[in-house]
Amino acid sequence: MSSSDPDSRLLLLMRHGKADSGAGQPDHERRLTDRGHSQAQLVGEYLESQNVRPTRVLVSDAARTRETWEHLLSTMHGFDGTVSLHEDIYNGGTTELAALIRSCADEDAVVMVIGHEPTMSSMVAQLADDDSDAGSVAQARIGLPTGAMGVLSGPLAHWSELTDGSLTLHTIVRP
Repeated sequence: MSSSDPDSRLLLLMRHGKADSGAGQPDHERRLTDRGHSQAQLVGEYLESQNVRPTRVLVSDAARTRETWEHLLSTMHGFDGTVSLHEDIYNGGTTELAALIRSCADEDAVVMVIGHEPTMSSMVAQLADDDSDAGSVAQARIGLPTGAMGVLSGPLAHWSELTDGSLTLHTIVRP
């Protein structure tokens, strides 16, 4: 999406791909499985096929979310956005995540977040307005499977205006 409407925002909230069980290693260092690599690749291919290009990407600093981003990036030819790693996405909840999104620059019309459960599904459900796809809202309330991504949009002039129920949830992409 490269919207010509400055008051149109697209928010992509993705749970990382399937990760190893982590036996004997810290949770923060868990890596993606082959399935997790494939899930990330498929979501990246979906975004590319829809001509959706994030200009700002917020990624948890955990190994599995960083790997998820790397696999997504491999499908986004010519990506020229800004990427940053955030401990708050790993350690925080919806309050911290909402604050990070609200701090995004106005020129970043398409923002993507790669994080963890239960924060990602809670944030998707929290932001969804009454016009949202009912099945997708129900899925968010149950929880996002690994590799899934909520696609939300709305007429916000500034990310700082993001509040509960301020975006329409269109779909949940499930690779």
